[in-house]
Amino acid sequence: MADNYGWGVYGYNLFIYGLLSGQFNVIPLHKPEFLYSLDPLTEIYLSGNFPKPNSEIEIFADDIFLSALGNEFNKFKFGACRNIGLIFFESNPLPKNYIEYLKEFEFIVAGSNWNASLLLENKINTKTIIQGVDLELFKPSHKRYFRDRFVIFSGGKLEYRKGQDILLKAYSIFSKKYKDALLITAWGSPWQKEIAKTVNQSKLCSPIDTSDNMLLEMHKWILSNGVNKNQFICLKNIPNRLLPDVFREIDLAVFPNRCEGGTNLVAMEALAFDIPCAISNNTGHRDLIMPGNCLPLLEQKQIDSESQSGWGESSVDELLAIMEDCYHGRKKLEPLAARNSMSSHSWESSINSLISNF
Repeated sequence: MADNYGWGVYGYNLFIYGLLSGQFNVIPLHKPEFLYSLDPLTEIYLSGNFPKPNSEIEIFADDIFLSALGNEFNKFKFGACRNIGLIFFESNPLPKNYIEYLKEFEFIVAGSNWNASLLLENKINTKTIIQGVDLELFKPSHKRYFRDRFVIFSGGKLEYRKGQDILLKAYSIFSKKYKDALLITAWGSPWQKEIAKTVNQSKLCSPIDTSDNMLLEMHKWILSNGVNKNQFICLKNIPNRLLPDVFREIDLAVFPNRCEGGTNLVAMEALAFDIPCAISNNTGHRDLIMPGNCLPLLEQKQIDSESQSGWGESSVDELLAIMEDCYHGRKKLEPLAARNSMSSHSWESSINSLISNF
């Protein structure tokens, strides 16, 4: 349970709405870790419902142990209760021993139709439940600070899979032509030092280095790829609930991700904010793309890699053209089209759907 990465936000909402449903006593195994203080009423609610330190947890046969699963074989189940898995994975195909392990669960909840289809191909009992978005927190608002700038947003942990190199390559060209362009990045994560260098494998951009100060390295990386220092802002790792203060300034959000095991929480939040979004038409992103709700990146080159079957490589030229069209007002979505496409994906609805399958 945390406020600065996807699994943490999912866990937080599972805890809150799971308890509010009145059907379960939700017991997390780890204490919450928040970058930023919660509001006082939420703190009281959490502390009143969280297990006391060193308290013993009894597990019975009809209890549910919900395991968070991903790309790695992390065997962790309880034998004396119902074991259900919740998975977001990008590695494809999965190792055979992992597939056999997943078959041991009562069923697996997949975070996207792409993930579900791959599991079903391997005869794994699967249900698809899309993650949620806080529709009260992420809703349209007006610019405050950058009314005279064309602001592009890029979010998600910096790595090859998220495709920030594709965005940076296109923006380095775009920003030279339009001096009022401004890129705002939110690339921080708890694992940034370990995974950031994977972005170098595409060789689209000059390489990024890693150090204990990854915010500085990201800043240097953008500069080294030809972007003027006055045309970008690198945000530090920020909590999820402060993102709306960033989103209010954005004219175009860009998600050229090569793969998403889920639906991409940050993209869902940008859509709920009614921001025009350029979204790669591959893997889990396809659950977000609807007629008229976004600007799909349709050119998807196949990636030839052993564990990346089904991934897609977005075109720098296509993204650059979308940036140009948005800048000149040639690409206009209907007002609230993006927002309305997320209307059925509240966290409460998602968690209630999850619980109803138990």
